[in-house]
Amino acid sequence: MFMDILIISGRTIIAIALMFFLTKLLGKRQLSEMSLFGYISGISVGNIAAYIALENEDMWLLAVVSLCIWVLIVILLEKSTLKSKKLRKVIDSDRRVLVSKGIVLKEALEKEKITVEELLQKLRDKDVFRVADLESVSMEANGDISVFLKAEYNPLTPSMIGFPIEKEAEPLTIIIDGSYELDTMKRNGIDMNWAKKQLDKVKIAADQVFLAQYIKDKSITIHTMDHRTLEVKLDTQADQHNVNQTELEQIKKSLLQAIAIIEQQANKSSG
Repeated sequence: MFMDILIISGRTIIAIALMFFLTKLLGKRQLSEMSLFGYISGISVGNIAAYIALENEDMWLLAVVSLCIWVLIVILLEKSTLKSKKLRKVIDSDRRVLVSKGIVLKEALEKEKITVEELLQKLRDKDVFRVADLESVSMEANGDISVFLKAEYNPLTPSMIGFPIEKEAEPLTIIIDGSYELDTMKRNGIDMNWAKKQLDKVKIAADQVFLAQYIKDKSITIHTMDHRTLEVKLDTQADQHNVNQTELEQIKKSLLQAIAIIEQQANKSSG
């Protein structure tokens, strides 16, 4: 019994190591299950790996060979689909339009084997509750749906009313669990001495920081080990609040335009 446990443990470690190596070869596309074939491949590779760990006879060695061949075929097919559009259509299939100009295409639903209830559920997941509001709905190769609303039902955005907005920069994580993220800081030109000075402003040391995120020329948000949240405003932030009279007039004009558009949409809905 003890020997069996040792053998199973050894095979499990081998299966995990083999899966890790082969998954690296397959790449992140396989993990995302972007197609039906990718989904099936993921399940099959996992089942074969489990067989390697639990099979009592010498057949587990053949399972290792089978796993390697399976992964090799998947890699070759993925490389081939990158070069051949025809092969992509065969393996991944094209997207199919399910709704066009607010009308549900019954034939398309039957081909994809989807009921109206399932379609409505997927639409609700996308925060769409009325089919008539849709310009088009398509089913992608991985089974997800993409939704395109009619122009009059699209959410109002600043660009629609000419409202000037400032570009948002992605926050950079500079400290995790008390340690500086040196690679990130070096890649983005952030000096460690400068970062320490910012921490000194709120009288805190790096080893007391659980997470710190920096938005360029704006602020540093600090989450401490004792569950506090601190924010360091950078000096350049003050200059950005000096809005002149012309900008205020532009904001006022944009707001009036937004109100007019909202009133038009409300009139259309009530009509």
